Amino acid sequence: MDARLLIGSRAHQLLNTGSQQSAPKSETNSEGLSFESLFRQTLDKESTNEPFRVSSHAQKRLTERSIELTGELKVSLDEAFNELSAKGAKNSLVLTNEGAFVVNVPNRTLVTAIGLEEMRSGIVTNIDSVNMKFA
Repeated sequence: MDARLLIGSRAHQLLNTGSQQSAPKSETNSEGLSFESLFRQTLDKESTNEPFRVSSHAQKRLTERSIELTGELKVSLDEAFNELSAKGAKNSLVLTNEGAFVVNVPNRTLVTAIGLEEMRSGIVTNIDSVNMKFA
């Protein structure tokens, strides 16, 4: 064991005896998952190539309203997330040719989608900014 990692009287004892302490058992949460497995899951989620997350509610609305998240739309939304984040926005409305999207900027999450027809007669609440991405 590297002496630089040891602290206090236990370090003296281990250095003099040459014995090493076994690694502590990993603790688990209520679901039986260790910290290491939870950490790896989080890293795996973060390492995906998706520029933002789509909530289950938004996925449902996209399907109901026949809005397809094309590559071009994903790029526009990703740009909107970046621009809104730079301005300190929290919950924003992103307007595009395909529809309107409520996004949570700090979490980079698409919260819901509003089709073109709903945009004409709808009210959007709990937003602090609007980003317009019209082609």
